[in-house]
Amino acid sequence: MGPWGGIGGGGPHNVLAMAPTTRKRILPIEQMNTEWRTLGRSPAAVHMLHLVAERDAHLSMLVHGAMAGSGPPDRPPPCPTPCDLIDHMRNVTGNRGREEAAAIIRIMLREAPLDPLVVRCLLQALIPGLLTVAARLRWGQGGEWEDGSEFFSETLSTTWMVVSEWAGQDRPYAVLDLLSAIRCRMRRQLFRARDLGQLHSQMTPGVEPRASLSETDLEVLARALIDQRREGMRTEDVEVLYAHHVLGFSIAELALVTGRDRRSLYARRDRGRRRLCA
Repeated sequence: MGPWGGIGGGGPHNVLAMAPTTRKRILPIEQMNTEWRTLGRSPAAVHMLHLVAERDAHLSMLVHGAMAGSGPPDRPPPCPTPCDLIDHMRNVTGNRGREEAAAIIRIMLREAPLDPLVVRCLLQALIPGLLTVAARLRWGQGGEWEDGSEFFSETLSTTWMVVSEWAGQDRPYAVLDLLSAIRCRMRRQLFRARDLGQLHSQMTPGVEPRASLSETDLEVLARALIDQRREGMRTEDVEVLYAHHVLGFSIAELALVTGRDRRSLYARRDRGRRRLCA
């Protein structure tokens, strides 16, 4: 949907370091974390990290502790293994720390063709953001998945496909791009499953259609925006409303990723809301 259709999915917090609280036991995450504790410190993973670090000066500082040719580091490097690097990204604070973590995602996506383990590292880094995506999609409720674990497994498979398709691309807003693409693909699967379920109900004798339960408020809003665009609402107003309310961008994030000032974005949002409520 317009220029923001491929860069949403982030929230106002650091999507790499902040995970939504959930009491669900998500088996794929437990399995990934258990595997990562060993894999993330293995010689193969360390070799992969060194390959990637050779191609970026800042990452090299994290991995080696000093610029090449500047002498031995005064203290041990903070991220000698991929496992340490992921922990470092999860613990960052402040705008500078969040920007640093996002930059590492951008580097990993760009250098993913170097080694298959780069993609595995990238998946591990994206887990908190994927949890946010899953929570916003209500863990696949109304879809074809038996539970949250099965839905998250599908989300991981979709993430692997997106990362593999985009490997080698240099995207300034890689983390937001990735999470938006993953969320959009999972939403499409969820919509398809709900539509099939509704069709099955309509074709089953004695079962009343339950269309009112097949749509979330976000789906209703998305379809209303599409209708409003056809009826003449300004494209820029539709895009701001879609990015803000459907994809989950804050106005501050939209200003950051689009380069537009907040005042104009607020004006477009409010103008669009007035038209929707007219």
